[in-house]
Order: sequence, then C-alpha cells, then structure tokens
Amino acid sequence: MLTRAAVVLSFLFTLKTLTLTSAEPFSFPLENGFPFPSDAALEELFTRAGGNFTNAPLAPRFDDDSLTSWKLQAFNEFMEVAFFTQLIANITKKVPGYELESSSRDYILDTLKVIQAQEEMHAYNANDAVRYFTNGSHIFPCTYDFPVSSFAEAVSFAQTFTDMYIGLLANIQQRTAKSLGSDSNSIIYVLAQALGQEGQQSGWFRSLQRKPPSAEPFLTSSTREFVFSWLQRFIVPGSCPNMVNIPLRVIPRLELVSVVDRKEDDNKVVKLVAPGVVDPKSQRVAFVNGALVPTVVPFRVVEKKAASSCRKNKTPGLMEQMPGLDLGLQGYGGNTDQRSFSAEEGGGTRSCIESTEVEAVLPYAHNVMHGMILAAIVEKGATFITAEDVTGQTLYGPAVIELS
Repeated sequence: MLTRAAVVLSFLFTLKTLTLTSAEPFSFPLENGFPFPSDAALEELFTRAGGNFTNAPLAPRFDDDSLTSWKLQAFNEFMEVAFFTQLIANITKKVPGYELESSSRDYILDTLKVIQAQEEMHAYNANDAVRYFTNGSHIFPCTYDFPVSSFAEAVSFAQTFTDMYIGLLANIQQRTAKSLGSDSNSIIYVLAQALGQEGQQSGWFRSLQRKPPSAEPFLTSSTREFVFSWLQRFIVPGSCPNMVNIPLRVIPRLELVSVVDRKEDDNKVVKLVAPGVVDPKSQRVAFVNGALVPTVVPFRVVEKKAASSCRKNKTPGLMEQMPGLDLGLQGYGGNTDQRSFSAEEGGGTRSCIESTEVEAVLPYAHNVMHGMILAAIVEKGATFITAEDVTGQTLYGPAVIELS
C-alpha cells in the first residue's frame, strides 16, 4: 500500500509555475498541496468550506460498479476545483473580461472561494473512498482547458457543468441502490447531501444570470457515460495519468450549433453536428429532460463535410448542402441521401465524411421542456424509459441544451 508521502511525491514532480488566466490550461497541484493536502491543510480547508467530512461508519461493502461511480465523481470534481480556482484567480487579477463592479466584486469572490473549498472537499472525499476500497489507489487529475473568456461565460458554463453533475449524482444513487441494496444506505445518504449542495450552487449561478434559481420541478438525470464523455471536451489530450482506470465508454461527441424558435408554433429547431456519418432512416435524436421519458424525434441532414484528405483528392460529391430546408416535420427521417462516400487509401476504403450537420424539432412547448436538456443521436426502434436507456443506444452525444 502506498503511503501518503509516496503518493504526494509521485505527483508533485509535475508541479510547474502557472499564470492563471482564461487563455491558459490549468494544472494541479494547488498551493495547499491538493489533491493531496497535508492534515494541517485539510483542517484549514474545513474552515473555508464551512464543514467537515462525515464521521459516520463507512459502507459495509463496495462492488465494482460503485467503485466506478466514485472514480468518476473524483474525476468530475477535479475539473470543478480547477475551474473555480482559475476563475477566482482571473477575477482577483482583473484579467480582461473578468472585471466586476466594485459593489459586487467582494461578495462574488467570497462566494466563489467557499464553493471552491467545498468542491475540494467533494473531490478529496470521492478520491478517499477510491483509496479506501482499492487499498491505496487514487484517481489523478488532468490538465484542463476551459471554453470561457469572461465572467459571464464562466457563470453560464458553471451552471451547465453543475447541472450535469446533479444529474450524475441522481443516476449514481439509483445505480448504488440497485447494486448494493440495504448496504447502500450510508452511501446514498452522503450522495444526497452532496446533490443538495450542488443544487444550491446551480441556483446561485442561475440567479447571477437573472434566471429563476430553480429550473424545473424535477431535474434532468444524466448518466455516467454521458458525463465522462462530455468532460473530455475540457481536458488537454494525454494529460490524465490514469483516466484509463475508469472503465466507462467515451461516446463520440455531438456538438450543439444552435437552438432557434420555429415560426409556425412554439417549439424549437435544434441544429447539431456529429463527427461522422449519420442515417436519418435508421437513427433518431433523443432528448432527455426532467421527469419525462426521453423524447425521440426524426431528424434531417443539412450538410455533410468531407475529410481534408478526400478534398485534396477532389473526390466528387463530398460536400452536400440539402436544398429547400423545411422546418416542418416533413423531410425529417425520410429518404435523405445518406451515401457514405469513400476514397481508396493504401489499398483500403474508409469513409470520407468528417462531420454531418443535422436538424431536429425539439417539442419544447408541447412537452414543457425547461432547464438542462441532453440530446443524443440514437438507434431507431429501441424503447427509451430512462437516460440509461438512451445512453445504451447512443451513437453520438451528449449535446447539452440549457433553456429557461
């Protein structure tokens, strides 16, 4: 079993001098040694966070599925700690885009410092559970690159990743109860406490944007694979020392391009981009929102983009723009040409479609869809009751939509 000193020494060799701005990637450790703080640093952390870890008895047992869930929690919380640490630094240093009014600056900074400390505790607690049930193993943080360059963008992004984590915690509680039965009581108790804290946090981010603190009566559930895949967007490739130890599938990403009102009713048209070929005849777009069973709708292809190697070979017909775009349901899921163009390379054949842009109607008004909505391209024909059902049939996703 590795000692705390050995773990810390093995990690600290990566320490480098950082100038924390929105344009630069963020790496650990923090000044207090986190993710492996000393006992004295932990005591100081409790004060900043406003509380301590539970001293209740640990769960009598853990299984592999539960261990995967806690590894993912640590992985997610490291990202949150990195984000809030960098945001605090940007505001403190008055980085362009992060200058705040003097009347609110101190309040916002003080609040963010409390949130950041609480996220440190969440991350440490999750990683400590991993250590305890694996006899000394840990999840290590990555290097992160966040898609924000202003305080307004940072608040919006913080709301989204907090909503995703709330959805994850709901999913993990359900999985844990199913997997461990009565042995899950102490685990679910702690997860419910963390979920409540994240809910308060999301409400504050929404209030800063002049939205109602609560988005909907029953919040959207996510899944482990959705969250794990979505987090890849903010990680510097190759920077995660042991991400491979989290046995979850990384789903090819689905990008949200736009959400626009549909003129003929109160629904919306969602435009998405998948990094490859899609087929509107055998596939659908699924939307996960609130307490509803997933909403599954047809889509239509708008544009196909050729891979650069194929464009260089001037293979004909690789860039298609679908004419006569109709925002009604007609044409969605129809006989749109979905040929997968290919080019011969080194004796083999591969698809030349680098990405495909699609459109689908989101029944926003009909289903009263607010808050976080998760979109995915899925196989047609499956029965979807839960977010887990959608995840199991997802080809690309998730794209995250926030509506208020």
